[in-house]
Amino acid sequence: MTKAEKPTILVLGSDHFGNPNQDMFNTQLDDILSNTRQQEMQHVVECLKKFQPTKIALEQTTKLQQEMNQQYLSYLDGSYQLTADERDQIGYRLAKEMNLHEIHAVDWNEDMEGLPNLEEEGRTEETVFFREAMEKGQRIANEMQEYFNNHTIGEFLLWLNDPNTVRENHELYMTLSLMGSKENPVGAKWTAHYWYYRNLLIYKNIVNMATSNEDRIFVLYGAGHIHLLLQFLQESGRFQVENVRDYLTR
Repeated sequence: MTKAEKPTILVLGSDHFGNPNQDMFNTQLDDILSNTRQQEMQHVVECLKKFQPTKIALEQTTKLQQEMNQQYLSYLDGSYQLTADERDQIGYRLAKEMNLHEIHAVDWNEDMEGLPNLEEEGRTEETVFFREAMEKGQRIANEMQEYFNNHTIGEFLLWLNDPNTVRENHELYMTLSLMGSKENPVGAKWTAHYWYYRNLLIYKNIVNMATSNEDRIFVLYGAGHIHLLLQFLQESGRFQVENVRDYLTR
């Protein structure tokens, strides 16, 4: 067996199964905790086990790292019942299956002074790009909900991580970036100073997780992040980036 030249990484984009209604566009999915959906979820975890992750990164702010791991340890000792949240259903389950004693929080998501509020800007000075983005975002959310309700969780995740779906998700942000005037390009400011900045910090936190070429890092994130995270990870040259479809289709 040859020694690994780089850490290996696998990125899975997911919807927010717990329906937190914290995004600009939200879906209302079938009950993840039903018997049928739980069987499907267990199958997904069994497929992901084949990646043999040594570390798991979840969409949780780094400030809540300790709190998240206390919750995970409570799950291991049976005192915490998993919620519908994808971090619980996929992240915690997979970590337990791999006998991991720690999970990594790698998100950053904070208010920034001077950052434009695109929804407010769109209401006060509505532009064709804002309307286009709203229509595109709602269409994507509707497609996600319909696809999920008519497919297994594994099939849904495969579709969500298909390059065409990933590209369509990213196009929404490229449309938002066009909002505003030449003198006040609010869309470009928001996209650069928040969206790209946030994903670059996530990328930086993931890089910091890698302490050995033998590391096999599994990353679970909201689907809207996947285009940028894969771009940053691939272009960094620091990882062997694997394709999640190779695991979910086995």
